[in-house]
Amino acid sequence: RQLTTESKHLSKKIKKVTMPVNDVLASPIYMKVIVLFVVLVGLAGGCMSIAGPLVGLMLNPNDLTAANFKQVERFGLRAAIYFDCDKVDSAFGQNMVDQMVDSMSSPDDPILNDSDSRTSTTDTFERLCNDRKASHVYIAVTSGTFTLVGMFVFIACGIMKKFEPEFVYLIPLVLSFLMIYDFVETNSSMFAYIKRCTEVAHYEDSKSMKLKNVIVWGPYPNSTFGRYGVIEYGNACDYEREQALEKYGRDSDTVNGQVVYREPPGYVLPRYPARGGCRPDLADDIILCTKFYKCGNGKDDEKCKDINIKENGIPEGGDDETDDAINDLGDGLLIWLIGAIFNVVANGLMLSLLVIRKKHAIYHDFIDTDKAVDSI
Repeated sequence: RQLTTESKHLSKKIKKVTMPVNDVLASPIYMKVIVLFVVLVGLAGGCMSIAGPLVGLMLNPNDLTAANFKQVERFGLRAAIYFDCDKVDSAFGQNMVDQMVDSMSSPDDPILNDSDSRTSTTDTFERLCNDRKASHVYIAVTSGTFTLVGMFVFIACGIMKKFEPEFVYLIPLVLSFLMIYDFVETNSSMFAYIKRCTEVAHYEDSKSMKLKNVIVWGPYPNSTFGRYGVIEYGNACDYEREQALEKYGRDSDTVNGQVVYREPPGYVLPRYPARGGCRPDLADDIILCTKFYKCGNGKDDEKCKDINIKENGIPEGGDDETDDAINDLGDGLLIWLIGAIFNVVANGLMLSLLVIRKKHAIYHDFIDTDKAVDSI
């Protein structure tokens, strides 16, 4: 009887607390689908935010082709941020680094010229290269990591049927906006110039403008190579065909004071008529080509007259060449940007869904264990 009395007395001291339960599995099916989709977007965005800068800012300078060398060189020291400064094991890669060093150094300025005899100009270049990219990588990786942490916290809290704190979404959301600002500030100029130079710009009206990004890398005078642009579909660089000769004029020589028109082959690159459909002055000398047409570079290479500029923008098998460095740069910057956008969307929606889930939460009674222990 005494034990029963003490139990009744103890039960009066134990306090019950009503708390919301985060039972995601008990929510409507549409809510489950939305939450699953947003979590997947967050996981993808976090991974892409980490992978993008690691790909786009760690290019191998030895993979850069001659077709893009002058264009990258034009960016000067700004281009150094995109390359792995330690991966220079070819004369071509070293030449690119030397050009950037020259743009950084000034013989008239002892500070810019690195007057400290303990370090070389190349050492300074490598330090600046690594230091310049460090902040951008840190912002992107931190934003991606916090987004991944927020998604995993949601999963863990869902298993324990508790609501996650709001800051797990607020922090990566702020970092993601900072990441987008940093991307636009750093990469917008470079990103805008990256093109696939074998594709036709279908969004343009005139044919000449549709072909504005098409680049043919072919022989120049004095045994050099350079860019040719086109304003014709088909074999734009073929001046050997009879109809081409008639259209652009036959190549002529003066013999004994008389003009003599030679029979085909007539014009052959690097010779071209002033109004021909394939000329250096038609080439865009600023854009960076991930893919471009290539011709006249040896016995096994495609002849320039056989390059077929198709209206659908898809080249034939051996006509095009890929610049691995610019291709990786374009992929890395695109992944970087998409990752930042995914992070903003995922964290913003998860924060909104958290408010909605709390509003419609099911409340259960829980025993306040601290008060129960004190009573015992």
